[in-house]
Amino acid sequence: MPYFNNDGVNIYYETVGEGPPILMIHGFASNIEQNWKHTKWISTLKDNYRLILLDCRGHGKSDKPHEDSFYGHDKMISDVIILMENLSIGKANFFGYSMGALITSQLLLQKPELFISAILGGFVLYLPQNEKERTLYRENTLLRIEAFKAESIDHIKDPIARRFRQFAEIGGNDLNALAAVMAGTFQETPDLVGSPSQSKTSFKKVKTPILTVLGSDDFIPGDKTLIAQLVPNACHFQIQGKDHLTVVPDPRFKMVVRAFLDYVNKG
Repeated sequence: MPYFNNDGVNIYYETVGEGPPILMIHGFASNIEQNWKHTKWISTLKDNYRLILLDCRGHGKSDKPHEDSFYGHDKMISDVIILMENLSIGKANFFGYSMGALITSQLLLQKPELFISAILGGFVLYLPQNEKERTLYRENTLLRIEAFKAESIDHIKDPIARRFRQFAEIGGNDLNALAAVMAGTFQETPDLVGSPSQSKTSFKKVKTPILTVLGSDDFIPGDKTLIAQLVPNACHFQIQGKDHLTVVPDPRFKMVVRAFLDYVNKG
C-alpha cells in the first residue's frame, strides 16, 4: 500500500484514473473509503481524471497520533504539498469536502500556483462579526473536542457535538486522534476565521475558478453563498432537501462537479 512520510507521520494515499489531476481531500472523521468510494465519487470521475486521494493524518489508514502537536492546518497542508511533490504534480484541481474543503481553502490562499480549480463541498466561510460570535465559535469548538474525549456518548449534552461523535463512532474512528485533530487546529489558530475584512479581501484576490456546493439543510452557520460572492471566478449550488451527510452521494452534486471540471479543464 502506498504511503509517504512527513516528519515522522505516515500518510496513506491512492491514485486511480487518467487525465487532469484531481486532489481529493475528505471530511472530518471520514476517509477515502467513506467519503469517496462508498459514495461512488471515484467511479464517477476516474474515467476522465487522474484522482489522487489521501487519508488525512488522524484518519483512515494514515498514522493517528494522540498528541495535539501533530496536527493543525499547517501540517495537514504540508501533507498535501509533499504528496504532490512526490507524484511530480505541479498543478491540480482540488476537491475538498467539509474539513477537506477548509484545508483546500487555506492552501488556495497560501499556494494559489498549485491550483487549476477548487471545489469546496460542505463548507461555509464563517466570519463572526463581533466578540460575542467569536466567543461562541471558540466555546462550540471546545465542546466538540470534549465530546470526542468523553467516555460515553451518553455524557454529551450539546446536540451538534453529539452528532459529530455519533458519526465518528459509526466509522470506527480513533476518537482520541480525532480530538487531537480538532485541538491541534484550534491551538494553532484559535482565531482561524480572522477579521471579516481581512478574510474578504483575501478571497477577493483569488483568481482560481471555484465551485461551492452545499445541501440546503446543512447545519453549518453563515452565508452559504459568501465565497461565490467574493471570488470573481466562483459559482455556488445548493442541493435541495439534503444535509451535510446526505448531500455527498447525491447525483445532482456529481452532475454539477463533473460539469464544472469539464469546463475548467477543457483546454
